[in-house]
Amino acid sequence: MTKWRVAVEALPAGQFGRDVPERAVGHAYNLEAQEAAHPITQGTYSVKEDHEWATTFLGWDRCPECEKAVGRYPKG
Repeated sequence: MTKWRVAVEALPAGQFGRDVPERAVGHAYNLEAQEAAHPITQGTYSVKEDHEWATTFLGWDRCPECEKAVGRYPKG
């Protein structure tokens, strides 16, 4: 069964042409395949192996594209 964990992507402040604080987005990350559910291209990310995609969100925005790809509460 796939072990979906969280890859946290840090988006820089002002990325969209306005002065906004930096935010972090959590992506679904397949620990066994060593890849995210979709390509992460906007920033750097770090994998949080102890944080399960289905249950752990510590103030990070949950990626809607990942939710479509793997669901919000996948088993595993």
